[in-house]
Amino acid sequence: MSIKLPNLDIKTYQEISDEMIASIPKYTDKWTNHNPSDPGITIIELLSWIAETTLYRINRVPDESYVNFLRLVAGASSAQDVDHLLEIPGLDKSHRMILEFLKNIDKKPVEEMKGAALRFLMSHYRAVTEEDFRQLAIEATSDEIGKKTTSAKVKRAIVRKAESEEKIEIIIVSDIEESYNELIVRVKNYLDPRKLIGTKIEVKKPVYTDVSIDIKVKCHHYATPRKVEENIKANILEHLDPFVGGEEKSGWPYRRPLSVYEMAHVIEDTEGVKQTEYIKFDKKEQAIKVIDGLIKISSIDVEVEKEEK
Repeated sequence: MSIKLPNLDIKTYQEISDEMIASIPKYTDKWTNHNPSDPGITIIELLSWIAETTLYRINRVPDESYVNFLRLVAGASSAQDVDHLLEIPGLDKSHRMILEFLKNIDKKPVEEMKGAALRFLMSHYRAVTEEDFRQLAIEATSDEIGKKTTSAKVKRAIVRKAESEEKIEIIIVSDIEESYNELIVRVKNYLDPRKLIGTKIEVKKPVYTDVSIDIKVKCHHYATPRKVEENIKANILEHLDPFVGGEEKSGWPYRRPLSVYEMAHVIEDTEGVKQTEYIKFDKKEQAIKVIDGLIKISSIDVEVEKEEK
């Protein structure tokens, strides 16, 4: 898709001159001589000629200007800079695409240049929005960028504004606990050149809150208690999972409290369960369990009582 530029050269010298002369009464009623012999009209005619010439030139942008614009957005001031940037390991794919386009820019039509600029500007190369930071944090450890140097990957990124300072926190989540030190360095190095000047970022690992859950339920007479117990545990673990949990199946929301009402809903949606007798968090009867970050289940104990026929 190309960028459609407006046509600026739409007025002739005569049209500009006539408009300026017609507007004189709006400013003064003392200027009554509008003939070419009037010095003021001569100045208007001169300005009209300059305006028409300027519009004509602005409307006819030379191809070299498009090339210079592409170099500006790509951060390359010359062909030598293009070659140098292409040698950088782990280069962003969108950045690489526009640099390769610049490398073979000879005889490219203007429409293709406009399209290349638009594609790059619409990419997530620059980290501006929360979604930009989230996608780039995950991309930083992808196989394409990391060249498969490690099996550790950022599987989820949580972007939030720090409470105490004017900075953005990027909380990265991996399924390999020992990999966080390496992942934090890689993500920060990847985001630093992409963030706006003056934006402060902090890449950190998540905080986990240990939670033990004790449950007692009553199942239907036709259900198998052992199977009901296994299904309840599986459903709870899935719902609280940091990667696929939550209502949107995109991971348990960071710092979201855990309530017995939500747990009861998950439990009673399990096949064979008739009703929930009680739910305890950390051996205590509490309606809400405060969560500092994500949830780490330390234990789930389920007691299943079968209803009488």
